[in-house]
Amino acid sequence: MLLKRVLTASIIAPIAVFGILVLTQTSFALVVGLILIISSWEYCNLIQIKHLAGKALYALIILLTTYFLSNAPSNLTILYAAASWWLIALIWVSIFPKGSRLLRKNLFVKLVNGLFIFVPMAIALMALHLLDPMLVLFLLILIWAADIGAYFAGKLFGKTKLCPSVSPGKTLEGVCGGTALAQVVAILYVYISTQAPLLGDFLIFSFIALVVSLVSVLGDLFESVLKRIAEVKDSGNMLPGHGGILDRIDSLTSSAPIFFLLIVFLL
Repeated sequence: MLLKRVLTASIIAPIAVFGILVLTQTSFALVVGLILIISSWEYCNLIQIKHLAGKALYALIILLTTYFLSNAPSNLTILYAAASWWLIALIWVSIFPKGSRLLRKNLFVKLVNGLFIFVPMAIALMALHLLDPMLVLFLLILIWAADIGAYFAGKLFGKTKLCPSVSPGKTLEGVCGGTALAQVVAILYVYISTQAPLLGDFLIFSFIALVVSLVSVLGDLFESVLKRIAEVKDSGNMLPGHGGILDRIDSLTSSAPIFFLLIVFLL
């Protein structure tokens, strides 16, 4: 399994980096749209929408909502709403399996839940790319570092279960390892992107890395809640060793809106 993950990541990562740095804003938006179509289609499997017409309609709704809201006068209100919604998701994760009746039984809640998962993420990514493609790359590397650090720290030192009812393999030690590696990435980013960096620069990006590494865990855990409710291991099978596209972007769904808000207010 680890070998498959490494091989798949070694193919995806260079493509992602190349696309972020080279694609125009329009081309980048089209790629984000493709990711939305695939991941929202996979999400339909988690909420028991089985008919092709239903999946296609929901993917279309996600795309159109993203398109119209991304062209709204201000995206901040949407991202504020997303940040508030992720606080609700944190409660769902913390008390699971208690309090999950709405996620289990209410289709309307599941559909709205998907809007909050996908639309703010896409809006944030496109807004970040418009500001500076390097910010998108920095966000992705932070998430990758948090994931890699958590995996190896958990394997080596993991003892304290983080959220056993949702994801038995995740440990507090793993989260600390992921946070530590994200800090290393933040320090390197400041050195690379800033001429004569000051202490304040390091503190700001260190704080951003801390928040993103923690919030990315929430996105991962919340998708695990959805998969436990649906009684499936992965959202799909498109990526060997990783599952589906949604399995690969789950951390991004939570961290992208928060990262954009931090960039706007701290830089």
